[in-house]
Amino acid sequence: MTNTLNFPGSDRHAPAARHAPALPDRIEAICFAALGAAIVYSTTSGSYITLTTPRSLPYLIVGAILLFALSVAAWLGVFHADERSSFRFLVALVIPTLLIAVPFQPGNGTGFDTYAAGRAIAIRRDAHKPAGFAHLHGLDEERKTITISDDEFGSWFSHIDHNPQRYIGYRVRLTGFVYKPSTLGAHEFELSRQFMSCCILDMTPFGFTTHYAKTAHLQEHDWVSVDATLVQGTYGIAGHTRQGPMLKITSLHTAKAAPTGYFYWQ
Repeated sequence: MTNTLNFPGSDRHAPAARHAPALPDRIEAICFAALGAAIVYSTTSGSYITLTTPRSLPYLIVGAILLFALSVAAWLGVFHADERSSFRFLVALVIPTLLIAVPFQPGNGTGFDTYAAGRAIAIRRDAHKPAGFAHLHGLDEERKTITISDDEFGSWFSHIDHNPQRYIGYRVRLTGFVYKPSTLGAHEFELSRQFMSCCILDMTPFGFTTHYAKTAHLQEHDWVSVDATLVQGTYGIAGHTRQGPMLKITSLHTAKAAPTGYFYWQ
């Protein structure tokens, strides 16, 4: 007869019991799945472009797949969660889920929608090249005029900014909103549109520096259409002066309608 001796701690090498999924694990799984579903909804509906640029789409798809994988793992109890950690997941995942699922909607023409309205417009990659105008519209070299359409504002800005000497003396017609940086002079403002580099948090105005003698009646963010001449000039207040191309406005009137959309690098 063989006697088996049991010593305290002799089972320390026995396989650990697999953790059975509990309510906190289920909550964690639901949070992951909800955020993944919100991302899928935003990408399929196109509403994600109110928060980020179209070039982020592949990353959003990969992110959604990973979230669903984490959801399955949490549901099966691969990751153990307790009551405290499940509450942190509720806060950390549910809030962005709601922000994604309930995107910015056009309202009464104020705030973000005044300048962007969630429509993404790409700036052509070749717009800065000397021959970039070949794909742009509105150029009349014989009359030395450029009529910039609302959707080509970004591409024309990039092209003129990189090839200013080519267009000095040209008459330019375009629409934008009034932006008055503190570094510009009393009779200067930037005729702008909105640019998004990564996400809505970095939305910033960009556009042509202008000189206009009657700036007193203009308010920040007014939408205006201008007729101007592109000149080489000096602008900015003392300590912030710069030399470069600028628009000398000959006529200005309130825009009939505010253009929609923000710009991004393609």
